[in-house]
Amino acid sequence: MNKIILWALCATLLFACSSSDKEAARYTKYDDVISNGKPLAMGDEKDVYLFCDKENWAALKPFIQSSIEREFILVYPEKYFTLIPKDISELDEYFNYRNLLFIGDLESGGRVSQHMIESLAPEFITRVRQSGGDLFIAKNHASRDQLTLYLLGSSPLNLEKIGAIQSDKIFELLLRRFTQRQGYQTYQQPVIPDSFFETYPFSLKIPNNYTLYSNDKEGRFLSFIYRARAQNREIPDKYVNVYYEDMPENKIDHEWLITKRQMLGEKYFEGDVFDEDLIRKERTKLAGHDAWRIVGAWQNEKHLIGGAFQSYAFWHEGRAYIVDNIVYFPAGNKLPILAELYVISSSIELK
Repeated sequence: MNKIILWALCATLLFACSSSDKEAARYTKYDDVISNGKPLAMGDEKDVYLFCDKENWAALKPFIQSSIEREFILVYPEKYFTLIPKDISELDEYFNYRNLLFIGDLESGGRVSQHMIESLAPEFITRVRQSGGDLFIAKNHASRDQLTLYLLGSSPLNLEKIGAIQSDKIFELLLRRFTQRQGYQTYQQPVIPDSFFETYPFSLKIPNNYTLYSNDKEGRFLSFIYRARAQNREIPDKYVNVYYEDMPENKIDHEWLITKRQMLGEKYFEGDVFDEDLIRKERTKLAGHDAWRIVGAWQNEKHLIGGAFQSYAFWHEGRAYIVDNIVYFPAGNKLPILAELYVISSSIELK
């Protein structure tokens, strides 16, 4: 974005407050995501390698693939994951890859089903015989950053039923792991000291490679930006913003959030706007708070640029909060960046 940023002031405000700290602390919440004692995981975070016998996959493909490869429309349609079917004979080659999905049943003579029967613990097999089917999860089993999912049915028919039920759960598990990986990578460097937030009703774990974009205490708006020193289309601009106002009773809904977010774009981001009819609206949680969320594309006619954003609104003890994220990244996908910014936003703590 072509925004005016007072870089010298940013450095002064952010680091003067930490003068009493010899070294800023790291945020360690995501340190246990990866098992450092294991071999390095292979493959892209977005690729999910599937092992399933041909007959079973013909029955499960319509809902498993559509769930895992679902699209989200931001500036253009994007998806988090790509499903890559592999033959079980190739398992040794992909054994250390990040995302593995095995699908089988107890009655099949297929090689994938037989592999699952032989490799899963006996108590899991017993559970499947009793329940008709189940989804099992293994983390960092063969490599340091791995998620392995086993969808097993007691019969082909029960597998199809459990697959239809668990397809969304499989996507949620993959997305949760993807988001945790973003957190692990994001917090490898120290964060801005808590002392910076002493005068605010909240604190955030902001990586110290972000700088201050706006600090309007009268307007109750605080914004941080990550931007490369030199303009580079291959490196995204990333914003984490917080707005708050007094609200004795909880009156937050999507209309309130949309109105406030349009105001913030006009006031602090030189006229950023979004089409209210094209954004995605949903209820969710942020840092344990019931929240309203909007997500979609923004544009700025003044600078002829655009990108993606997401905003969360929630109420707490007489005050309304909006935690907002912005991405400007012409060269790449925005979904992974929004996942990273969600991790940072989820670190908000209210006083």
